[in-house]
Amino acid sequence: MLEVKVKKALEGFDLDVDFSVNKEILSIMGPSGSGKTMTLRCIAGLVKPDEGYIKLNGRVLFDSEHGLCLPARLRRIGFVFQNYALFSHLTVAENIAYGIKNLPQRVVRERVAQLIELMHLPGLEHRYPRELSSGQQQRVAMARALAPEPEALLLDEPFSALDTPRRERLEYEILQLQKFYEGDILFVTHDLTEGYKLGSRIAIYENGRIVQCDRKNNVISTPVNPTAARLAGVKNLMQGYVKSVSDSRVEVFIPELGMPLKVINKQNLSLTENQEVIIGIRPEHINIATGGRDNVIPCQVNEIIEGAIDIRGRDNIIPCQVNEIIEGVIDIHCHLYSSADEARKYTIEMISPRSSSPDICEGHTYDFYLPPEHLIIVPASQDNSA
Repeated sequence: MLEVKVKKALEGFDLDVDFSVNKEILSIMGPSGSGKTMTLRCIAGLVKPDEGYIKLNGRVLFDSEHGLCLPARLRRIGFVFQNYALFSHLTVAENIAYGIKNLPQRVVRERVAQLIELMHLPGLEHRYPRELSSGQQQRVAMARALAPEPEALLLDEPFSALDTPRRERLEYEILQLQKFYEGDILFVTHDLTEGYKLGSRIAIYENGRIVQCDRKNNVISTPVNPTAARLAGVKNLMQGYVKSVSDSRVEVFIPELGMPLKVINKQNLSLTENQEVIIGIRPEHINIATGGRDNVIPCQVNEIIEGAIDIRGRDNIIPCQVNEIIEGVIDIHCHLYSSADEARKYTIEMISPRSSSPDICEGHTYDFYLPPEHLIIVPASQDNSA
């Protein structure tokens, strides 16, 4: 188990994080400059925190109270950098062996051969980094990090320079790695799909703090603040205030839309009338009502069992003008304009599968439906401590 509780003050930035990882992959996400890489560097021993402690499987790597700070070479932690940081003057085999060169030569040869096979690098042993593709360089960096048999592995956006096929292949290999590697893995990424696929939990960073660290399903379904919501793919966020609360049924008035929205309080938040909140919905959860204002119920949904909200009629129907349609390979992205005030237009993003996309045109106005069960509520004033 990796336990981290550290503080580090820099000019214009303070890092203050507290979390643990137990034989799993923790995906770390957050805006640029939020402290993700700094956390990894503190764990690896490349940066010394000001306060706190770092423990790995019971070993104390850093403890400010007792004045203990193990050097990086003694921490048994592997680090794969974003730019790979391979030694250009060393071959593939020599790069992999770099961290274990003090072991007996027989052990070094066996371990290098093992990792060459594991990371799909046979035949490349005598090549130099400049002679490798970016995907091959990434595999070499991973093999070099694994060679000393680390107890924890830190991956700092390792796939950011790769094209989609190579990225997908290496994602698969990371998942396969867990079958034999029993250590803790921290995986920093800006890609939600990547973080969700690889991690069992996701930690969301904001301004040097972890605002949410939870099972990935919970982070996606119930983000705790606007930053977590955006990183979890909730691109449509609307400010409003609570009009009424009845058990799990909440009505929130959205001034920018000039109308209330019915929401199911799945997070079981304690809400009061007139409380300021933020309502969010993912682009893929917005539907278009193609039958006109008198026939607006998509999929003939008459009742949502969870929360027992009857959505018959015109609840959560928003007239929007289609400003832009962008066709993708499998999806169609639409940017919609809706506002209670013509002088101030509010932009909503919708994503619809090509196979079931309705026939809509730019410049035309249609009715769009926001299902109550897919709306989330975030208190407008949220404590960002984790």
